[in-house]
Amino acid sequence: MNSTAVAPDWRASLGAPNIVAVLATAGVAYALFGWFPYASGYGATRATMFAFMSWVWMNNPEWEHCWLVPLAVIGLIYYRRKALSVIPVQGSWLGLATLLGSLFLYWIGYLADNIYIGYASLLAFTGSVVLWFLGWRWLMALAFPIAFLAFMFPLPFMDNFLAFPLRIFMSNVSVAFLNFIGLSCLQQGTAIVSAPDFAAGLAAGERFAVDVADPCSGIRSLFALMMVSALYGYIAMDKPWQKWVVFLASIPLAVAGNFARIIMLTLGTIALGPEVAIGSLEKPTTFHMLSGFLVFAVALGGMLGVGWLLQRFTPRTESNP
Repeated sequence: MNSTAVAPDWRASLGAPNIVAVLATAGVAYALFGWFPYASGYGATRATMFAFMSWVWMNNPEWEHCWLVPLAVIGLIYYRRKALSVIPVQGSWLGLATLLGSLFLYWIGYLADNIYIGYASLLAFTGSVVLWFLGWRWLMALAFPIAFLAFMFPLPFMDNFLAFPLRIFMSNVSVAFLNFIGLSCLQQGTAIVSAPDFAAGLAAGERFAVDVADPCSGIRSLFALMMVSALYGYIAMDKPWQKWVVFLASIPLAVAGNFARIIMLTLGTIALGPEVAIGSLEKPTTFHMLSGFLVFAVALGGMLGVGWLLQRFTPRTESNP
């Protein structure tokens, strides 16, 4: 009889201890992230982490795409179900150690009243559970779906950090392009206004005036497009560098999409008037709403184009990792 010692792994079976540990871990996860008031975020009282996230999803258009992330992760796991089914279950006790580390990080975030540290603890908790019960090979196989969960976390502070600089940048680019094609205009802060025409007796902004508001800055589409490009790159691309190219391309593509939107609104204002082309932020016109779809048409079309070029001019590997 072979006397080679093999470390027992009760997680490889569906025995009672395994079920108890899984249920206990699920209970701890619910208590920490779905029941316990964790941080005040931007409110006056502490709220659970899931309650804070869902509140931002429902009340902030910039982050309403986040609720799709859990569904996308489930879809990714189902997409790779055949490859995952042949990976042996070899749980590692190191996962329990890292899980305790994630709980310590959770406690630090609670003391600091910082929801963003809680986000990090949730990701670490998820990865630790996979390592503890399923093992290293499973953790490597599920590394992308776990990392993809980061797109579930709203980051409202980025609105102030990025929105205004993006508005200024989009105004600069749009003014330069409109002047290049012969539509004389000026930039006034984040607004694009027609240049004065003294021969026609028109003052600055009298012919057209378009303000690059927050929705036109690109902040609303940037993170959604980054999420979609990460998902597309993971599924469609073979090589890691190709995945990164597709993902990083989402940033300039989001800018290009919003540039197209601003030009569309400016030309629409000239041709149709501001009442038809823009309306107001509270009641945008149909033309204004259609310009929002142009953002994603340009950006997603560009993403597919980048993917096609990468696949066309680089050899494919045997299988998608």
